[in-house]
Amino acid sequence: MKFHVFPAKDNSSHDRALLIFAGWGMDEKPFSRLHLPGYHIIVIWDYRDNRFPDRLERTMETFGEIAVIAWSFGVPAATDFLLSHRSLPVTARIAVNGTMHPVNNQKGISEDIFRGTLEGLDEKSLSKFYLRMCGSGAAMRLFSETLPDRSPSELREELTAIADRRTVAPHGLWERAVISSDDRIIPPDNQIQAWREEAIETIRIDGPHLPNFNRLFQSLLTEKGLVAEKFTRAETTYDDNAIVQREIAERLCSFASEALKEISTGASCPMDVLEIGCGTGLTTRMLCRATGLDKIEVWDLHIPSSIQESMPDVRLSARECDAEIEIRRLPSESLDMIFSASTMQWFNSPKTFMSECARVLRKGGYAILSTFGPGTMTEIGSLLNSRRHYPSVDALRSMLPDGCAVISLISGTRTILFETPADAMRHVKLTGVNALSSRHGSISARTILSSYPLTPTGQAPVTYEPVYIVFRKI
Repeated sequence: MKFHVFPAKDNSSHDRALLIFAGWGMDEKPFSRLHLPGYHIIVIWDYRDNRFPDRLERTMETFGEIAVIAWSFGVPAATDFLLSHRSLPVTARIAVNGTMHPVNNQKGISEDIFRGTLEGLDEKSLSKFYLRMCGSGAAMRLFSETLPDRSPSELREELTAIADRRTVAPHGLWERAVISSDDRIIPPDNQIQAWREEAIETIRIDGPHLPNFNRLFQSLLTEKGLVAEKFTRAETTYDDNAIVQREIAERLCSFASEALKEISTGASCPMDVLEIGCGTGLTTRMLCRATGLDKIEVWDLHIPSSIQESMPDVRLSARECDAEIEIRRLPSESLDMIFSASTMQWFNSPKTFMSECARVLRKGGYAILSTFGPGTMTEIGSLLNSRRHYPSVDALRSMLPDGCAVISLISGTRTILFETPADAMRHVKLTGVNALSSRHGSISARTILSSYPLTPTGQAPVTYEPVYIVFRKI
C-alpha cells in the first residue's frame, strides 16, 4: 500500500484524521481537493501489497480520533485494517459504493465482467472505466484535472491481488454503507444484498460510482470546530430560544431522577455523574434541581465562564474537550451515570460513543441520552444539496452495546411554527443548531427564505425528531 497525508487546512485541533481507502486505479491526486476542516486527510491506495505501511502505522497512533471511509475496492483493505487495529481510536466506519466481496456475482462485480476488465485492460479501456465511474462527460472532465498516475500494468497486478483477497468480518464492523443509485461499476442491487446482513445502516444517495466526497463528508462527519463556533455565538441567546431542547432535557431529567434513586440504594460512596454537552449550563441546572445532585463533572467543546456562577451550590468540574476522544481516556467502570441531552447527533459514531459509555459505567449504572432522528429540520434539508444524516431509531437500536438493558428507546416529533421563514431561520441561528453543515453552503440565505416550505396557513415550521435512549449496565 501507498499513502499520502494532506495536512489539516485550518488552525483547529490536529488531533483528528480522516483515513480514506481509495478505490482501484487511484492515487492521492483525485482527493487533493477534499475539504474537512480540523482533520488531516490520509489517502491510501495500491492494493498489490496488503501490508499497512510501517511509517503510517506510527503516525496513526498520534491521533485522538480516526474516521475511516472506504471507497469501492478499498473496502476489503479497510476491513482488514479495522480488524487488525482494534486499539486505534476509530469512530466512523463508512463504506462507499463497495463491499467486502469485490468479485462476487451477488454481492460485488460479476466474475465475467471482472475477468473481461482484467484481460482487456489498456489505456483505452481504462479511460472508459473512468468515464463509467464518473457517470458523465462533465464529471469526467473535472476528474481528468486530477487524473491518477497509474500504469495499466500495475493496475492489472492490483486487480489480480484484489480478486484473490477474501475478507470476513463480524456484523456491524461497518456502521454505514453508502450506495449510489447510478453506480455503473458495482451494481447497487448487489451492494444492497451484501450490506443487508453486514452493515448497521445503508444510505441511498443519487449519483455515480464516484460520489461528491465533500458533500458526503458534510452529511456524515462533523466539523467539530464549526459546531463549537456556532454554539459559542449562540451562548447568550440559547437558553431563551432552545424550546425543544429544554423539553427534551426535562424528559431526560425525569429518567435521571428515577435512575439515581435506584443507584443510590446500593451506593456506598458519593455518585460519579458526567454530563456530556453541558452547553450554557441550562441542562446541568435542570438535572441538579431534578435529582438533588450537588457534584457533577461536565464536558463540552466550549463552556462559558459563567457556568459555575449560575450554580453556586454545586461542586462543578468542567472540561472543554471533544467527548468522542476524551471518553476513551476514562477508566473502565468509573462512573455511575452519563447524561447527555441533544448532543450525540454531533458525534461521528453514535455506536462507538455508546459502547464507550457502557465500558466506563459501573454495574447498575445508567446512560441517559438523547439525539435527533431523520425527521429533524426537514424543511431546511429539503432546500439543500446535502444535509446532516440522522440515524433512524431502528439503526440506533442496532448500535446499542452488549451487556446493557434497554430501558427506553423512543422518538417523537415536535414542530415549532414561526410567522415567517426569517423568524424560523433566526431561531436556528439563536440556538446554534444550524443544519447547514458546511462553512461554504451551496445555497444562499435569500434562496432559503424565498423557497422555505410553508404550512397551509402560511407559517414557517421547524421540525425536530428527538430520540430518547436510556440503558443500564447489567
